[in-house]
Amino acid sequence: MGNTTPYNINLPLYLAWVNAWLSSEHDNASPSLSLNEQAQAFLHETSALFPNYQSLKHIVNSFRQSLAHGQVSLGGKDAPTCAETNLASGTYNPNTTCTCTGLYPIPAGTTDISSIANQSTCTAIHKTITSLQTVLDRPTEWNTDSLCPPSKLTQAVTELLLANSDIQPFPTTCQSPTTTTTTSNSSNIPPIRAPDRRPDPQTDTPPSIHQQLYPTTETLKFCVDAKHYVCAGVPSSPTHDGLIRAIADAGNDILIADYCEVADPSTLHLLQQTGAAAVSFLKLCVLAGVFSSWAFDNMILRLPDGIYGSHMTDLIAHRYIDLGLFFAVAAVQVWTGEQINEAELTVLSSACTLINDLVDLRSDSARKQRENVYLDQMVSDCLETASVAVQMNRTCAVVVMAFCNWAVMSSHHKVWEVSGQVREVKRYTPCEYGSVGDRRGYQGLLAALEPFGTLGMEGPSVRMTRAELDIGYGVCKAEKGRHLAWLADITRSLLQPETLRRIVDVVHFGWTGSEGDVEYCP
Repeated sequence: MGNTTPYNINLPLYLAWVNAWLSSEHDNASPSLSLNEQAQAFLHETSALFPNYQSLKHIVNSFRQSLAHGQVSLGGKDAPTCAETNLASGTYNPNTTCTCTGLYPIPAGTTDISSIANQSTCTAIHKTITSLQTVLDRPTEWNTDSLCPPSKLTQAVTELLLANSDIQPFPTTCQSPTTTTTTSNSSNIPPIRAPDRRPDPQTDTPPSIHQQLYPTTETLKFCVDAKHYVCAGVPSSPTHDGLIRAIADAGNDILIADYCEVADPSTLHLLQQTGAAAVSFLKLCVLAGVFSSWAFDNMILRLPDGIYGSHMTDLIAHRYIDLGLFFAVAAVQVWTGEQINEAELTVLSSACTLINDLVDLRSDSARKQRENVYLDQMVSDCLETASVAVQMNRTCAVVVMAFCNWAVMSSHHKVWEVSGQVREVKRYTPCEYGSVGDRRGYQGLLAALEPFGTLGMEGPSVRMTRAELDIGYGVCKAEKGRHLAWLADITRSLLQPETLRRIVDVVHFGWTGSEGDVEYCP
Protein backbone atom coordinates (compact mmCIF):
# COMPACT_ATOMS: atom_id res chain seq x y z
CA MET A 1 0.00 0.00 0.00
CA GLY A 2 1.16 3.53 -0.66
CA ASN A 3 2.59 5.45 -3.57
CA THR A 4 3.12 3.20 -6.59
CA THR A 5 4.92 5.85 -8.65
CA PRO A 6 8.71 5.22 -8.66
CA TYR A 7 9.47 8.74 -9.86
CA ASN A 8 8.95 12.16 -8.33
CA ILE A 9 5.88 13.58 -10.11
CA ASN A 10 5.57 16.54 -7.77
CA LEU A 11 3.24 19.51 -8.06
CA PRO A 12 5.90 22.08 -9.11
CA LEU A 13 6.89 19.80 -12.00
CA TYR A 14 3.30 19.59 -13.23
CA LEU A 15 2.64 23.31 -12.80
CA ALA A 16 5.82 24.10 -14.71
CA TRP A 17 4.52 21.84 -17.49
CA VAL A 18 1.17 23.69 -17.55
CA ASN A 19 2.93 27.04 -17.65
CA ALA A 20 5.12 25.87 -20.53
CA TRP A 21 2.05 24.54 -22.36
CA LEU A 22 0.09 27.77 -21.97
CA SER A 23 3.04 29.92 -23.02
CA SER A 24 3.81 27.79 -26.08
CA GLU A 25 0.30 27.67 -27.52
CA HIS A 26 1.45 29.36 -30.73
CA ASP A 27 5.15 28.48 -30.55
CA ASN A 28 6.36 25.91 -33.08
CA ALA A 29 9.96 27.02 -33.33
CA SER A 30 11.68 24.33 -31.29
CA PRO A 31 13.06 21.30 -33.11
CA SER A 32 11.05 18.17 -32.40
CA LEU A 33 12.21 15.30 -30.24
CA SER A 34 10.97 11.80 -30.97
CA LEU A 35 8.40 10.37 -28.56
CA ASN A 36 11.06 8.15 -27.01
CA GLU A 37 13.38 11.12 -26.57
CA GLN A 38 10.53 13.11 -25.03
CA ALA A 39 9.83 10.32 -22.53
CA GLN A 40 13.50 10.02 -21.59
CA ALA A 41 13.89 13.79 -21.21
CA PHE A 42 10.75 13.88 -19.08
CA LEU A 43 12.06 11.09 -16.84
CA HIS A 44 15.24 13.08 -16.37
CA GLU A 45 13.20 16.05 -15.15
CA THR A 46 11.33 13.87 -12.65
CA SER A 47 14.60 12.85 -11.02
CA ALA A 48 16.19 16.30 -11.03
CA LEU A 49 16.39 18.45 -7.89
CA PHE A 50 13.99 20.85 -9.59
CA PRO A 51 12.66 20.94 -13.16
CA ASN A 52 14.55 22.79 -15.86
CA TYR A 53 11.95 25.07 -17.37
CA GLN A 54 13.65 25.42 -20.75
CA SER A 55 13.90 21.65 -21.05
CA LEU A 56 10.20 21.31 -20.23
CA LYS A 57 9.33 23.90 -22.87
CA HIS A 58 11.34 21.90 -25.39
CA ILE A 59 9.46 18.72 -24.44
CA VAL A 60 6.11 20.53 -24.57
CA ASN A 61 6.77 21.93 -28.05
CA SER A 62 7.93 18.54 -29.27
CA PHE A 63 4.85 16.85 -27.85
CA ARG A 64 2.59 19.43 -29.51
CA GLN A 65 4.27 18.70 -32.83
CA SER A 66 3.90 14.96 -32.30
CA LEU A 67 0.19 15.46 -31.64
CA ALA A 68 -0.23 17.66 -34.68
CA HIS A 69 1.46 15.07 -36.91
CA GLY A 70 -0.67 12.17 -35.69
CA GLN A 71 2.12 10.42 -33.81
CA VAL A 72 0.38 10.17 -30.41
CA SER A 73 -2.59 7.95 -29.60
CA LEU A 74 -4.90 9.03 -26.79
CA GLY A 75 -6.62 5.95 -25.47
CA GLY A 76 -6.88 3.97 -28.69
CA LYS A 77 -4.58 2.16 -31.08
CA ASP A 78 -4.46 5.05 -33.55
CA ALA A 79 -3.93 8.78 -33.13
CA PRO A 80 -7.08 10.94 -32.99
CA THR A 81 -8.28 12.47 -36.24
CA CYS A 82 -11.03 14.73 -34.89
CA ALA A 83 -11.74 16.95 -31.90
CA GLU A 84 -14.18 14.42 -30.41
CA THR A 85 -11.43 11.86 -29.88
CA ASN A 86 -8.60 14.32 -29.22
CA LEU A 87 -8.80 15.50 -25.64
CA ALA A 88 -5.51 17.33 -26.04
CA SER A 89 -6.89 19.61 -28.75
CA GLY A 90 -8.02 22.27 -26.26
CA THR A 91 -11.05 23.09 -28.41
CA TYR A 92 -13.96 21.39 -26.64
CA ASN A 93 -16.95 23.73 -26.43
CA PRO A 94 -20.44 22.20 -26.19
CA ASN A 95 -22.20 25.57 -26.44
CA THR A 96 -24.87 25.44 -29.12
CA THR A 97 -26.98 28.23 -30.56
CA CYS A 98 -30.54 26.95 -30.81
CA THR A 99 -33.88 28.77 -30.72
CA CYS A 100 -36.05 25.74 -29.92
CA THR A 101 -37.64 25.22 -26.51
CA GLY A 102 -36.40 21.67 -26.06
CA LEU A 103 -37.73 18.23 -26.81
CA TYR A 104 -40.96 18.33 -24.82
CA PRO A 105 -43.42 16.82 -25.11
CA ILE A 106 -41.67 13.85 -26.66
CA PRO A 107 -43.29 13.00 -30.03
CA ALA A 108 -45.14 9.70 -30.12
CA GLY A 109 -43.03 6.80 -31.33
CA THR A 110 -39.76 8.36 -30.22
CA THR A 111 -37.88 5.47 -28.66
CA ASP A 112 -34.29 5.60 -29.87
CA ILE A 113 -31.62 7.89 -31.30
CA SER A 114 -32.68 7.51 -34.94
CA SER A 115 -36.31 8.38 -34.19
CA ILE A 116 -35.19 11.39 -32.14
CA ALA A 117 -33.03 12.60 -35.02
CA ASN A 118 -35.90 12.21 -37.47
CA GLN A 119 -38.47 14.06 -35.35
CA SER A 120 -36.44 16.83 -33.74
CA THR A 121 -35.05 20.03 -35.23
CA CYS A 122 -33.10 20.92 -32.08
CA THR A 123 -29.54 21.94 -32.95
CA ALA A 124 -28.18 20.75 -29.61
CA ILE A 125 -29.74 17.31 -30.03
CA HIS A 126 -28.39 16.91 -33.54
CA LYS A 127 -24.94 18.06 -32.40
CA THR A 128 -25.00 15.42 -29.66
CA ILE A 129 -26.03 12.69 -32.09
CA THR A 130 -23.38 13.78 -34.59
CA SER A 131 -20.72 13.74 -31.88
CA LEU A 132 -21.76 10.25 -30.83
CA GLN A 133 -21.61 8.95 -34.38
CA THR A 134 -18.24 10.61 -34.95
CA VAL A 135 -16.83 8.74 -31.96
CA LEU A 136 -18.47 5.43 -32.88
CA ASP A 137 -17.09 5.69 -36.42
CA ARG A 138 -13.54 5.83 -35.02
CA PRO A 139 -13.25 2.75 -32.79
CA THR A 140 -9.46 2.62 -33.13
CA GLU A 141 -9.03 6.14 -31.76
CA TRP A 142 -10.37 5.40 -28.28
CA ASN A 143 -10.44 2.45 -25.95
CA THR A 144 -13.57 0.54 -26.99
CA ASP A 145 -12.61 -2.22 -24.56
CA SER A 146 -12.72 0.23 -21.67
CA LEU A 147 -15.14 0.34 -18.76
CA CYS A 148 -17.39 2.44 -21.02
CA PRO A 149 -17.65 0.53 -24.33
CA PRO A 150 -19.66 1.72 -27.37
CA SER A 151 -22.86 0.03 -26.17
CA LYS A 152 -22.85 1.95 -22.89
CA LEU A 153 -21.96 5.17 -24.68
CA THR A 154 -24.97 4.78 -26.96
CA GLN A 155 -27.18 3.88 -24.01
CA ALA A 156 -26.03 6.99 -22.14
CA VAL A 157 -26.81 9.34 -25.02
CA THR A 158 -30.21 7.73 -25.59
CA GLU A 159 -31.01 8.16 -21.90
CA LEU A 160 -30.12 11.84 -22.04
CA LEU A 161 -32.09 12.60 -25.17
CA LEU A 162 -35.20 10.86 -23.85
CA ALA A 163 -34.95 12.59 -20.47
CA ASN A 164 -38.32 14.32 -20.87
CA SER A 165 -40.28 11.22 -21.80
CA ASP A 166 -42.26 8.89 -19.56
CA ILE A 167 -43.48 11.70 -17.30
CA GLN A 168 -44.64 10.22 -14.00
CA PRO A 169 -47.95 10.90 -12.21
CA PHE A 170 -48.02 13.34 -9.32
CA PRO A 171 -46.17 11.79 -6.39
CA THR A 172 -47.81 9.98 -3.51
CA THR A 173 -47.02 10.95 0.06
CA CYS A 174 -47.95 9.57 3.46
CA GLN A 175 -50.87 12.02 3.38
CA SER A 176 -52.52 10.29 0.37
CA PRO A 177 -52.07 10.67 -3.40
CA THR A 178 -51.58 14.16 -4.74
CA THR A 179 -54.37 15.19 -7.06
CA THR A 180 -53.21 18.65 -8.06
CA THR A 181 -49.96 20.25 -9.10
CA THR A 182 -47.25 20.37 -6.50
CA THR A 183 -47.37 24.16 -6.51
CA SER A 184 -51.05 24.31 -5.61
CA ASN A 185 -52.15 25.25 -2.10
CA SER A 186 -54.23 22.07 -1.95
CA SER A 187 -51.29 19.82 -2.75
CA ASN A 188 -50.02 17.36 -0.16
CA ILE A 189 -46.49 18.46 -0.99
CA PRO A 190 -45.67 21.97 0.20
CA PRO A 191 -43.89 24.22 -2.30
CA ILE A 192 -40.32 22.95 -2.42
CA ARG A 193 -37.84 25.66 -1.51
CA ALA A 194 -34.07 25.53 -1.21
CA PRO A 195 -31.15 27.93 -0.87
CA ASP A 196 -29.46 28.93 -4.10
CA ARG A 197 -26.08 27.54 -5.07
CA ARG A 198 -23.97 30.64 -4.48
CA PRO A 199 -21.23 30.54 -1.84
CA ASP A 200 -22.58 32.10 1.35
CA PRO A 201 -20.31 34.61 3.15
CA GLN A 202 -21.72 33.37 6.47
CA THR A 203 -20.82 29.71 5.95
CA ASP A 204 -18.20 29.58 3.17
CA THR A 205 -14.53 30.53 3.31
CA PRO A 206 -13.82 33.93 1.70
CA PRO A 207 -12.64 33.41 -1.91
CA SER A 208 -9.22 34.98 -1.32
CA ILE A 209 -8.48 32.57 1.54
CA HIS A 210 -10.11 29.57 -0.11
CA GLN A 211 -7.95 29.95 -3.21
CA GLN A 212 -4.82 29.84 -1.06
CA LEU A 213 -6.00 26.72 0.76
CA TYR A 214 -7.11 24.95 -2.42
CA PRO A 215 -5.44 26.53 -5.46
CA THR A 216 -6.39 25.84 -9.07
CA THR A 217 -5.15 27.43 -12.26
CA GLU A 218 -8.64 28.66 -13.11
CA THR A 219 -9.39 30.13 -9.62
CA LEU A 220 -13.04 29.09 -9.98
CA LYS A 221 -14.95 27.77 -6.97
CA PHE A 222 -16.67 24.95 -8.83
CA CYS A 223 -13.28 23.80 -10.15
CA VAL A 224 -11.85 23.82 -6.64
CA ASP A 225 -14.75 21.77 -5.28
CA ALA A 226 -14.51 19.08 -7.94
CA LYS A 227 -10.72 18.87 -8.04
CA HIS A 228 -9.68 19.15 -4.40
CA TYR A 229 -12.59 17.43 -2.67
CA VAL A 230 -13.06 14.48 -5.07
CA CYS A 231 -10.16 13.90 -7.48
CA ALA A 232 -7.52 14.88 -4.95
CA GLY A 233 -9.21 12.83 -2.24
CA VAL A 234 -6.11 10.71 -1.65
CA PRO A 235 -3.38 11.16 0.95
CA SER A 236 -1.02 13.91 -0.12
CA SER A 237 2.54 13.03 -1.08
CA PRO A 238 5.24 15.14 -2.76
CA THR A 239 6.04 12.19 -5.01
CA HIS A 240 2.62 12.06 -6.67
CA ASP A 241 0.79 15.35 -5.97
CA GLY A 242 1.59 16.57 -9.48
CA LEU A 243 0.11 13.43 -10.99
CA ILE A 244 -3.07 13.76 -8.92
CA ARG A 245 -3.47 17.40 -9.92
CA ALA A 246 -3.01 16.48 -13.59
CA ILE A 247 -5.74 13.83 -13.30
CA ALA A 248 -8.06 16.42 -11.77
CA ASP A 249 -7.31 18.95 -14.53
CA ALA A 250 -7.78 16.29 -17.22
CA GLY A 251 -11.44 16.27 -16.22
CA ASN A 252 -11.91 19.89 -17.31
CA ASP A 253 -14.16 18.80 -20.17
CA ILE A 254 -16.67 17.57 -17.58
CA LEU A 255 -16.65 21.02 -15.97
CA ILE A 256 -16.90 22.72 -19.36
CA ALA A 257 -19.90 20.57 -20.24
CA ASP A 258 -21.61 21.44 -16.96
CA TYR A 259 -20.88 25.17 -16.86
CA CYS A 260 -20.09 26.30 -20.42
CA GLU A 261 -23.26 28.39 -20.58
CA VAL A 262 -22.09 30.67 -17.79
CA ALA A 263 -18.34 30.67 -18.46
CA ASP A 264 -16.92 33.79 -20.07
CA PRO A 265 -14.66 33.31 -23.12
CA SER A 266 -11.39 33.71 -21.20
CA THR A 267 -12.45 31.21 -18.53
CA LEU A 268 -13.60 28.73 -21.15
CA HIS A 269 -10.30 29.06 -23.01
CA LEU A 270 -8.28 28.56 -19.82
CA LEU A 271 -10.28 25.44 -18.93
CA GLN A 272 -9.74 24.10 -22.44
CA GLN A 273 -6.00 24.72 -22.44
CA THR A 274 -5.24 23.52 -18.90
CA GLY A 275 -7.27 20.41 -19.64
CA ALA A 276 -5.27 19.80 -22.81
CA ALA A 277 -2.02 20.37 -20.92
CA ALA A 278 -3.09 17.84 -18.28
CA VAL A 279 -4.05 15.17 -20.83
CA SER A 280 -0.72 15.63 -22.61
CA PHE A 281 1.19 15.47 -19.32
CA LEU A 282 -0.54 12.22 -18.36
CA LYS A 283 0.09 10.70 -21.79
CA LEU A 284 3.78 11.49 -21.48
CA CYS A 285 3.71 9.93 -18.01
CA VAL A 286 2.28 6.78 -19.60
CA LEU A 287 5.00 6.79 -22.27
CA ALA A 288 7.61 7.26 -19.55
CA GLY A 289 6.16 4.38 -17.52
CA VAL A 290 5.15 6.44 -14.48
CA PHE A 291 1.36 6.35 -14.93
CA SER A 292 -1.00 3.48 -15.62
CA SER A 293 -2.08 3.07 -19.25
CA TRP A 294 -5.23 1.36 -17.90
CA ALA A 295 -6.19 4.49 -15.98
CA PHE A 296 -5.37 6.81 -18.87
CA ASP A 297 -7.27 4.80 -21.48
CA ASN A 298 -10.40 4.68 -19.32
CA MET A 299 -10.29 8.44 -18.69
CA ILE A 300 -10.25 9.43 -22.34
CA LEU A 301 -13.85 9.89 -23.45
CA ARG A 302 -15.70 13.03 -24.46
CA LEU A 303 -19.32 13.82 -25.32
CA PRO A 304 -21.62 16.79 -24.70
CA ASP A 305 -23.22 16.68 -21.27
CA GLY A 306 -26.91 16.79 -20.44
CA ILE A 307 -29.50 16.66 -17.70
CA TYR A 308 -31.25 13.89 -15.89
CA GLY A 309 -35.00 13.50 -16.39
CA SER A 310 -37.92 11.26 -15.62
CA HIS A 311 -37.16 8.64 -18.28
CA MET A 312 -34.90 6.11 -16.60
CA THR A 313 -34.08 2.68 -17.94
CA ASP A 314 -31.12 2.25 -15.61
CA LEU A 315 -29.95 4.20 -12.57
CA ILE A 316 -26.50 4.95 -13.93
CA ALA A 317 -27.03 4.80 -17.71
CA HIS A 318 -26.27 8.44 -18.45
CA ARG A 319 -23.66 8.64 -15.70
CA TYR A 320 -21.13 6.97 -17.95
CA ILE A 321 -20.59 10.37 -19.56
CA ASP A 322 -21.51 13.02 -17.00
CA LEU A 323 -20.56 11.86 -13.52
CA GLY A 324 -16.83 12.08 -14.24
CA LEU A 325 -16.24 9.42 -11.61
CA PHE A 326 -13.35 7.69 -13.29
CA PHE A 327 -11.08 10.69 -12.75
CA ALA A 328 -11.42 10.02 -9.03
CA VAL A 329 -10.78 6.31 -9.64
CA ALA A 330 -7.62 7.12 -11.60
CA ALA A 331 -6.36 9.44 -8.86
CA VAL A 332 -6.98 6.93 -6.07
CA GLN A 333 -5.42 4.15 -8.16
CA VAL A 334 -2.15 6.09 -8.16
CA TRP A 335 -2.06 5.60 -4.39
CA THR A 336 -3.55 2.10 -4.03
CA GLY A 337 -2.18 0.51 -7.19
CA GLU A 338 -5.53 -1.31 -7.53
CA GLN A 339 -7.50 -1.48 -10.76
CA ILE A 340 -11.25 -2.02 -10.74
CA ASN A 341 -13.40 -3.99 -13.16
CA GLU A 342 -16.67 -3.14 -14.88
CA ALA A 343 -18.85 -4.76 -12.21
CA GLU A 344 -17.08 -2.81 -9.47
CA LEU A 345 -17.43 0.44 -11.43
CA THR A 346 -21.16 -0.24 -11.77
CA VAL A 347 -21.58 -0.60 -8.00
CA LEU A 348 -19.38 2.44 -7.39
CA SER A 349 -21.34 4.55 -9.89
CA SER A 350 -24.64 3.42 -8.38
CA ALA A 351 -23.55 4.43 -4.88
CA CYS A 352 -22.30 7.85 -5.97
CA THR A 353 -25.36 8.47 -8.16
CA LEU A 354 -27.68 7.81 -5.23
CA ILE A 355 -25.63 10.07 -2.95
CA ASN A 356 -25.57 12.84 -5.55
CA ASP A 357 -29.27 12.65 -6.40
CA LEU A 358 -30.45 12.52 -2.80
CA VAL A 359 -28.27 15.46 -1.77
CA ASP A 360 -29.46 17.51 -4.75
CA LEU A 361 -33.15 16.64 -4.45
CA ARG A 362 -34.38 19.96 -3.10
CA SER A 363 -32.48 22.18 -5.48
CA ASP A 364 -32.66 20.11 -8.64
CA SER A 365 -35.96 20.87 -10.29
CA ALA A 366 -35.16 18.58 -13.22
CA ARG A 367 -35.72 15.44 -11.15
CA LYS A 368 -39.18 13.91 -10.76
CA GLN A 369 -39.05 11.53 -7.81
CA ARG A 370 -41.65 9.97 -5.53
CA GLU A 371 -41.60 11.09 -1.91
CA ASN A 372 -41.91 8.93 1.22
CA VAL A 373 -41.87 5.23 0.26
CA TYR A 374 -39.82 5.78 -2.90
CA LEU A 375 -37.30 8.10 -1.30
CA ASP A 376 -37.21 6.01 1.86
CA GLN A 377 -36.24 3.04 -0.32
CA MET A 378 -33.62 5.17 -2.08
CA VAL A 379 -32.06 6.01 1.28
CA SER A 380 -31.89 2.30 2.11
CA ASP A 381 -30.47 1.49 -1.32
CA CYS A 382 -27.90 4.25 -0.93
CA LEU A 383 -26.65 2.88 2.39
CA GLU A 384 -26.53 -0.69 1.14
CA THR A 385 -24.77 0.16 -2.13
CA ALA A 386 -22.26 2.44 -0.44
CA SER A 387 -21.45 -0.33 2.06
CA VAL A 388 -20.86 -2.81 -0.75
CA ALA A 389 -18.64 -0.35 -2.64
CA VAL A 390 -16.53 0.43 0.44
CA GLN A 391 -15.96 -3.27 1.06
CA MET A 392 -14.99 -4.16 -2.53
CA ASN A 393 -11.47 -2.73 -2.40
CA ARG A 394 -9.61 0.32 -1.14
CA THR A 395 -9.86 2.13 -4.47
CA CYS A 396 -13.66 2.00 -4.45
CA ALA A 397 -13.78 2.76 -0.73
CA VAL A 398 -11.72 5.94 -1.02
CA VAL A 399 -13.69 7.11 -4.08
CA VAL A 400 -17.01 6.74 -2.22
CA MET A 401 -15.63 8.59 0.80
CA ALA A 402 -14.12 11.34 -1.36
CA PHE A 403 -17.44 11.70 -3.16
CA CYS A 404 -19.19 12.21 0.19
CA ASN A 405 -16.51 14.74 1.10
CA TRP A 406 -17.26 16.67 -2.09
CA ALA A 407 -21.01 16.47 -1.49
CA VAL A 408 -20.64 18.07 1.94
CA MET A 409 -17.82 20.55 1.29
CA SER A 410 -18.78 21.94 -2.12
CA SER A 411 -20.69 25.20 -1.91
CA HIS A 412 -23.42 24.46 -4.43
CA HIS A 413 -24.81 21.38 -2.64
CA LYS A 414 -25.59 23.44 0.48
CA VAL A 415 -25.58 20.34 2.69
CA TRP A 416 -25.12 22.35 5.91
CA GLU A 417 -28.28 24.26 5.06
CA VAL A 418 -30.53 21.47 3.77
CA SER A 419 -29.54 18.98 6.47
CA GLY A 420 -29.38 21.17 9.55
CA GLN A 421 -31.24 24.37 8.78
CA VAL A 422 -34.53 22.94 7.49
CA ARG A 423 -37.50 23.14 9.83
CA GLU A 424 -40.15 20.56 10.61
CA VAL A 425 -43.43 21.24 8.81
CA LYS A 426 -46.12 21.36 11.50
CA ARG A 427 -48.93 20.79 9.01
CA TYR A 428 -48.25 17.05 8.86
CA THR A 429 -47.65 14.43 11.52
CA PRO A 430 -44.23 12.84 10.95
CA CYS A 431 -44.43 9.41 9.37
CA GLU A 432 -41.96 6.58 9.81
CA TYR A 433 -39.01 6.09 7.49
CA GLY A 434 -37.96 2.46 7.49
CA SER A 435 -34.37 3.43 6.70
CA VAL A 436 -34.30 5.49 9.91
CA GLY A 437 -36.02 2.98 12.17
CA ASP A 438 -34.15 -0.06 10.85
CA ARG A 439 -30.48 0.63 11.58
CA ARG A 440 -29.08 -2.44 9.86
CA GLY A 441 -28.18 -0.64 6.64
CA TYR A 442 -26.33 2.11 8.46
CA GLN A 443 -24.66 -0.33 10.84
CA GLY A 444 -23.34 -2.22 7.83
CA LEU A 445 -21.86 0.99 6.47
CA LEU A 446 -20.24 1.80 9.82
CA ALA A 447 -18.64 -1.64 9.90
CA ALA A 448 -17.29 -1.16 6.37
CA LEU A 449 -15.78 2.22 7.32
CA GLU A 450 -14.18 1.05 10.56
CA PRO A 451 -10.78 0.12 9.04
CA PHE A 452 -10.28 3.72 7.94
CA GLY A 453 -10.32 5.09 11.47
CA THR A 454 -11.95 8.14 13.00
CA LEU A 455 -10.98 11.54 14.33
CA GLY A 456 -13.52 11.14 17.13
CA MET A 457 -15.42 14.13 18.41
CA GLU A 458 -13.12 16.48 16.49
CA GLY A 459 -13.98 14.86 13.17
CA PRO A 460 -15.95 16.53 10.38
CA SER A 461 -19.74 16.45 10.22
CA VAL A 462 -22.64 18.02 8.35
CA ARG A 463 -23.20 20.21 11.41
CA MET A 464 -20.02 22.15 10.59
CA THR A 465 -20.05 25.05 8.16
CA ARG A 466 -18.02 24.77 4.99
CA ALA A 467 -15.63 27.41 6.31
CA GLU A 468 -14.93 25.21 9.35
CA LEU A 469 -14.52 22.14 7.16
CA ASP A 470 -12.11 23.92 4.81
CA ILE A 471 -9.67 24.59 7.64
CA GLY A 472 -9.90 21.08 9.08
CA TYR A 473 -9.53 19.33 5.75
CA GLY A 474 -6.59 21.52 4.81
CA VAL A 475 -4.80 20.25 7.93
CA CYS A 476 -5.82 16.59 7.75
CA LYS A 477 -5.17 15.94 4.06
CA ALA A 478 -1.43 16.37 4.60
CA GLU A 479 -1.16 13.12 6.60
CA LYS A 480 -2.40 9.73 5.37
CA GLY A 481 -3.97 8.45 8.58
CA ARG A 482 -5.81 11.66 9.40
CA HIS A 483 -6.89 12.09 5.78
CA LEU A 484 -8.52 8.66 5.59
CA ALA A 485 -10.11 9.13 9.02
CA TRP A 486 -11.51 12.49 7.87
CA LEU A 487 -13.05 10.91 4.78
CA ALA A 488 -14.56 8.08 6.83
CA ASP A 489 -16.02 10.49 9.40
CA ILE A 490 -17.62 12.77 6.85
CA THR A 491 -19.12 9.72 5.12
CA ARG A 492 -20.59 8.51 8.42
CA SER A 493 -22.10 11.93 9.02
CA LEU A 494 -23.62 12.49 5.57
CA LEU A 495 -25.04 8.99 5.19
CA GLN A 496 -26.63 8.85 8.62
CA PRO A 497 -30.29 8.02 7.85
CA GLU A 498 -31.60 10.92 9.95
CA THR A 499 -29.42 13.31 7.96
CA LEU A 500 -30.56 11.96 4.61
CA ARG A 501 -34.20 12.10 5.65
CA ARG A 502 -33.98 15.78 6.57
CA ILE A 503 -32.42 16.44 3.17
CA VAL A 504 -34.96 14.55 1.05
CA ASP A 505 -38.22 14.61 3.03
CA VAL A 506 -39.75 17.67 1.39
CA VAL A 507 -43.15 16.99 3.01
CA HIS A 508 -42.09 17.02 6.66
CA PHE A 509 -39.03 19.32 6.52
CA GLY A 510 -38.95 22.64 4.71
CA TRP A 511 -36.40 25.32 3.94
CA THR A 512 -37.54 28.61 5.44
CA GLY A 513 -34.46 30.71 4.78
CA SER A 514 -33.66 32.92 1.81
CA GLU A 515 -33.82 31.32 -1.62
CA GLY A 516 -31.46 33.89 -3.11
CA ASP A 517 -30.73 33.76 -6.83
CA VAL A 518 -32.50 30.56 -7.83
CA GLU A 519 -31.14 30.77 -11.39
CA TYR A 520 -27.52 30.96 -10.25
CA CYS A 521 -25.21 28.37 -11.76
CA PRO A 522 -21.99 27.83 -9.77
